[in-house]
Amino acid sequence: MTIENILLIACLLLLIQIFIPIIIDLVFTQKIKIVYLFTSRDNNIENSIYFNRGKRALSNLLETLPIFISLALLSIFLEIDNAHLALLWLVFRATYFPIYILGIKYARSLLWLGALACLILMGIKFI
Repeated sequence: MTIENILLIACLLLLIQIFIPIIIDLVFTQKIKIVYLFTSRDNNIENSIYFNRGKRALSNLLETLPIFISLALLSIFLEIDNAHLALLWLVFRATYFPIYILGIKYARSLLWLGALACLILMGIKFI
């Protein structure tokens, strides 16, 4: 798989992580009503623990995604082969999301560390 394809899948992962918490509370826990989605959301509603975990996982992704995208684009421009590390990062991040929502503490931390290690190793390849 090329690093360009991995970048596109990372963007898809971002979109999935944006919508999954809403879908969880809309369909499964029914904490959100469809009417609420069409409002300006001035009133806060009580969300499920899974929604809140999903939002925190999304925030965590948004902290490292710009670093990943920068390293991936630099890899393309400088012709440095980081595709395997980028794919491994994507696997760690895709696995991290459901593990976080389910509240599996230690596995979540190990996946986060693995993704961080991938970013570090991608950066080291530029030296």
